[in-house]
Amino acid sequence: MKGWILLALIGGILYYLYTETDTLDEPVAEVQAIYQQAEDKLDSMTGTQLKRIDHKVDLLKTDIVDRLSAAEQQTLQVITQSQTKLDEFKQDYCGNGADKHSSFSKENQTYICDKLN
Repeated sequence: MKGWILLALIGGILYYLYTETDTLDEPVAEVQAIYQQAEDKLDSMTGTQLKRIDHKVDLLKTDIVDRLSAAEQQTLQVITQSQTKLDEFKQDYCGNGADKHSSFSKENQTYICDKLN
């Protein structure tokens, strides 16, 4: 019985840290980046062709690097890994009435969208 209570307390603490604070944002972003790299490596091993992303992305990364937090930089790295992900980001988060991205501040999201268009 003590084990279940301890497990519930640990789960509650993790849930609180994940939903109410930004303590776990960087570790979660790191895990997502590692997972995405593994998925991309698997895709490349199975014969998926990679498309070259235009130079706007490279200029964006060097231009905005000092404005972004570590979690935002990792999210930008994940988004810019493939043209498909970049197109999905533009479609979902750029333009009038677009949703706010969970990782980027509104100002940084607007700046990224302006540079990509």
